[in-house]
Amino acid sequence: MSAFFVSAISVVQASDSCMSSIKKVKVSVRYVYDGDTLQLSDRRRVRLVGINTPELKSGPSWSRVIAQQAAAVLKHWVSLHKEEIYLQVEREAHDSYGRVLGYIVGSNGAGPDIELLEKGLAYSVAVAPNVQKQKCHWLIEKKARSAGVGVWAHEPVRASKFGKKHLGFAVLQGKVTRQFRFKTADALVLDDKVVVMLRNTSRLVSLSGRNVQVRGWAQAKAFKRDGFNAAFTVYLNHASNIEVL
Repeated sequence: MSAFFVSAISVVQASDSCMSSIKKVKVSVRYVYDGDTLQLSDRRRVRLVGINTPELKSGPSWSRVIAQQAAAVLKHWVSLHKEEIYLQVEREAHDSYGRVLGYIVGSNGAGPDIELLEKGLAYSVAVAPNVQKQKCHWLIEKKARSAGVGVWAHEPVRASKFGKKHLGFAVLQGKVTRQFRFKTADALVLDDKVVVMLRNTSRLVSLSGRNVQVRGWAQAKAFKRDGFNAAFTVYLNHASNIEVL
């Protein structure tokens, strides 16, 4: 069996596993803001769960181009399915901005998240408890990473070179130079520069000395512990956002 055929089967299986059992409610889309956010006809804003597309007005020029492509894909998907669009609301139904957190799907149960990930126009990202599609999103993204398309044609940010211009959603790589354990969280220090704080739903094994890739939202929030200081912190609540290389 050819590698291409095996790859094709795995993507089909991943796509099938992305069919959510969450109750569907028929909706109408009024406006698409970008690749992962839209507005319904009743004026509710929906943030698609499990993915993150680049920002249209910030970041390097290549990411803004991809942001435009992601928005175009979502608009095209909406135009194709406008008579049969359904909303599935996840366990945590709203974010701090008041947006509905969920999935937009067609009559066949498939949504635009699959195409966005396949084309490398979105990152898979897990934010608990809304992780029903996390495994299938990861599998679909894996194909785009292997092909080096979209966002995966560009190298992650090295933690040692992380600065204010990288704040917001970031994919970064670095060596775990320190590791702290707290009562409610584990903290990894990458390249003695960026702290990754993971809420301990389960304890991390020791990763000291290992190279990791992390995805999440970075903040200019200081971390101080045992004489060590860092200016940037990435807060996570799901371990799948940390990949040991």
